[in-house]
Amino acid sequence: MAVEPTTMFQTSMQLVLPADPQLLRIVRLVASGLASLAGADLDAVEEVRVAADELVAALMDAGSGNDVTIELKLVGDVLRIDAATDIDAGTELAVDPLSDRILDAVSSHHEWQTTGPRVHGIVERQIGA
Repeated sequence: MAVEPTTMFQTSMQLVLPADPQLLRIVRLVASGLASLAGADLDAVEEVRVAADELVAALMDAGSGNDVTIELKLVGDVLRIDAATDIDAGTELAVDPLSDRILDAVSSHHEWQTTGPRVHGIVERQIGA
């Protein structure tokens, strides 16, 4: 069943991927596909793709090499991407300042959190028309 681009709907999905940068294309594809299904214009779809890439790449770089869990949630016209992975004990999250600036430009909101051995990156992007 095809979804009309103007139809507001809710969906969520979870990906669990090895911390391999070659797999970023899967994250970009899923994130941009959800944005497109929600009726985002081409600029917004591209910005979601870039945001997903920057977020997950930063976690792959900072993490301990374990799997990265990515939850994508679309509620109305907001797409939220919450990605998490393990970080080595005693390691502080160090995100490249350029990645932070890119996320500032392409998302409505982003943040980084460290809780025990887990590091989270969260991006939200309003994608409605």
